[in-house]
Parts: sequence; structure tokens; C-alpha cells
Amino acid sequence: MFDLRACHVERRVDGNYLVNWLGPDPSQTVAIYMSDCPDRYYSDADLGTPLLRATGLQALVPNPDTGVRHYFYLETEQGEGVILAERQLALEGAHNFRDLGGYETSDGRRLKWGKLYRSSKLSALTDTDVSYVNRLGVSLVFDLRQLVEQELEPSRLGDDNPSRVASLPVTPGSSSNFIENLYKGIIAVDDSAAIMRNMNRDFVASQTPQYAEMFRLLLSEDQQILIHCASGKDRTGFGAALILDVLGVEQESIVHDYLLTNDYLPLEQEIERLSGELSDHTGAAVSEEILRPLLEVRPEYIAACFEEIKRRYE
Repeated sequence: MFDLRACHVERRVDGNYLVNWLGPDPSQTVAIYMSDCPDRYYSDADLGTPLLRATGLQALVPNPDTGVRHYFYLETEQGEGVILAERQLALEGAHNFRDLGGYETSDGRRLKWGKLYRSSKLSALTDTDVSYVNRLGVSLVFDLRQLVEQELEPSRLGDDNPSRVASLPVTPGSSSNFIENLYKGIIAVDDSAAIMRNMNRDFVASQTPQYAEMFRLLLSEDQQILIHCASGKDRTGFGAALILDVLGVEQESIVHDYLLTNDYLPLEQEIERLSGELSDHTGAAVSEEILRPLLEVRPEYIAACFEEIKRRYE
């Protein structure tokens, strides 16, 4: 049986894939299949001939087309299999674009790859990115940014993209003054971590209609979903956590996915940039101690969301 915690796919700098796994016996041969269509592995279709067979715990797989997403099926000699894909998609203009597939649920099933995506803003996608995203087959995009954000930085999906975009602006009321000052280049707060916890509680307290509409549209038909905001960490992080929760994913995995944002966003660069652009109410440069809790995600942030849900709805 494969250990899902140790099975993952990484794309190397040269574009080729490094497929990692952990099975019952490293000396056994593992057959590796590759396809640009995940449905091939979720049906009874013939898998055909393996791309390669390997022993050990990993294999280097040549990438035949860097402009398309690939999915892998690994099968042991006993016929046990696991479907894998890259968690983070290789995009230049959206660092935090990732797939929610592969997570295990409490009843032992696993979420399909290529069905649910989460991301940062799509306004900086390159031409290559746009082509790559179009080939994913996303049919419905949820934009959780405020209207002014959507107007100033419109999503760049290309004229040929058939995706329907649902504008669901999320504006946490308890942090509205803080957000307004932030747009003016001012941060006047002593405990920014407390601001983030309160903002996450307010997702539950005052933003329920937007997230309810997200679920209504998500459930309206079988579709491939992308949910995003500006950085893909707070508004999107809560939305993704809700989706994973109702699908039965364990809390540990939900928090794990939430925290991946810290690995994918260029936090240190953003801290350095904003420290030169923002000031506090006295005009002094904002310290790293204030900026870091605003730019990263922490377990207590998403915990505040679920605590508020339990407090309000038992």
C-alpha cells in the first residue's frame, strides 16, 4: 500500500518530473503511467503500456510537453495503485496556483486531481501561463477579490477561455478600516496577528452569503473549479478549507494545505518590498514584525475560522 504522505511529483528546473513514492517494499518494481487527462485513471479504460518501470523510491520522468499538465498513475506488482500530479502548477505569473486533488477523506476515498484549483490573482499571467491554464479545462472561476481589486487588476484568461467567472467580493467588515488604510500605504496596528485572526473570524460572521453562493454554483453541475483572490491565502484559504471540510478531508490535511501558501508565495521579497512602500501612523517604515503576520498564514488563522463556525453553529 502506498503511503500517500510520501507520494508526490515535483517539476525540476529543466522541466522534467521527479516522481516520489513510498510503498511496502522498495525492492519491488513500480509501473509508472503518464497522461495529460486525469479521467483516464478514474475510469475503467485500459492503461496501456507503462511509460517506465522503476524500483526504489523515485524516478525521473522526461516531460514531453511543458505546456500541458501531466498526471501519473503508479502501480505495484500486486496491482495497488495511486494517482499523482504536481501540487503547485508551473506558472510564472501566479506562484500560488495549486491543485486540491489527492487528499484523503475520512472514509478512505481521495479527491480527484484536476477538479478543484486554488490560486492567487490571475492578472499577471504570461502568454505561456494563459495557454497552460486554458488547457486545464477549468469551467468556473470564483473571484473573491473586492470590486476595486477586480477593476484595477483584471484577470488575464485569454479571449478563447470558455470559463465562467463568478464575482464574489469578500470584504471582512471587522478589518475594513485596516484594509482602507492599507490601500493608502499606512499600517497603524500593534498586533497584526490579532488583525488576521479577527479577519478570519469575520469570514464566518459577515461573509457567509458569498461563500454560500460559491457552494450553490459549485454544486449546480459537474465542473472544474478555480477559486482565487489576490494572494490566494486568506479569502481563498478559507474557501478552500470549507470545500475540503465538507468533502470529508481530515483537519490535519486541511491545515497542511492551508500552510502550503507559505512555501509558494515569495514572502521574504514581499516583506522587503512592502517595508519600503508602507509606513505607520507616525510616518516610520513598517517593521518586519508587523508585516510578516500579515503576509504569511498560520495555523491559528484557519483555526479561528472553524472556532467561529462552532461558536455560531455548534
